[in-house]
Amino acid sequence: MIDLHEAQRVILQATPVLGRESVPILDALRRVISQDITAVDDLPSSDISAMDGYAVQHTSLGGVSRHNPVRLRIIGESPAGKPCGAIVGDGDAVRIMTGGLVPEGADTVVKIEETTEGGGYVTCLNDPGRGAGIRPKGDSLKKGEVVLRAGEVISPLEVGALASLRRAYVYVHRKPIVAILSTGDELSDFHEPSSPCKAMCSNLYALAAQVVEAGANPLCLGIVRDNLQDQQTMLQEALRADVIITSGGTSRGKYDLVHKALATLGIQMRFSTIFVKPGKPTIFGTIGRNLIFGLPGNPSATMLSFEQFIKPALLKMAGHRNVFHFSTGKINAPNLKDAFRVVDSFNSERGGNKEHRRASQVPLGGQLHGKGSSVDSKTDLLKAVAH
Repeated sequence: MIDLHEAQRVILQATPVLGRESVPILDALRRVISQDITAVDDLPSSDISAMDGYAVQHTSLGGVSRHNPVRLRIIGESPAGKPCGAIVGDGDAVRIMTGGLVPEGADTVVKIEETTEGGGYVTCLNDPGRGAGIRPKGDSLKKGEVVLRAGEVISPLEVGALASLRRAYVYVHRKPIVAILSTGDELSDFHEPSSPCKAMCSNLYALAAQVVEAGANPLCLGIVRDNLQDQQTMLQEALRADVIITSGGTSRGKYDLVHKALATLGIQMRFSTIFVKPGKPTIFGTIGRNLIFGLPGNPSATMLSFEQFIKPALLKMAGHRNVFHFSTGKINAPNLKDAFRVVDSFNSERGGNKEHRRASQVPLGGQLHGKGSSVDSKTDLLKAVAH
């Protein structure tokens, strides 16, 4: 039996980082870049105006002030996206808009607020200094400069940067594919009628939701009965995924067959019991490069075990580096460890489950009223669900 931190270390040590794939930049959101991104051109690619005004030669502004204005002849116009072909000489000016290409011969832009225009001429009332009002070529990025580094997580800011670089596609680490199956003759699914001797296979859906939230792709294989051959067949099918998660059947009872089924497939067992509660009968092993997790059947224990052991592994597989402090960027995102603090016997920082209360079959962040309750009212229950 090993403790929680040793189990996490063993799992991450056995977890590979997946290879790369090219995806559209919107599909890359929240994923990890697998190679450095460099600028292939200067940005901006030419000198452009940083404001609305007039492009002039600075020498034309000698001695200008409000008491000694300079009158210049307007020889053209340069709006954004429509460059002016005129060459600016001494005494000339080109009307220019923000983002407009600075015409040849001009080296300064006088902002429009410091000018008056009439009769084909502009009167300049101030000398802003040589080079003022111009964003020079390469001001934002130089050709060859590294913009994004491998290992960075793509946020909307990075999506905008990639678009600015005209990168419609980007290489990111592949999302893990996670096969999920629940074991037990006592389980039923939505298409079956309710029965007093059957329980809904909620773990399939809860685990799939956790897999999606962790940035991986779930492959739900459904319910497999307490039959060794059926479990062997289903697990063999599941090996096409990167990760296999089973729920239920990991204890040592007569109908707990997951250990035997995995053994016939050649699993290298890394551990089969953890010093935690709930979740003690959690198993972890590998078959080749596939990660195999056997979780207990109790829904609360299953979801907590996912958060503690599987989510960090999925994040590492997808290229994340600091897997225990990864943030999805969601405001007030729920923390599953907080939600299950009332049943987690080893969560001493948040009160813990010192009395070792049984985990609820309905994972609402606490026991239901009247069942060894830590949620004693409808208001508390709603708070538990919300958090």
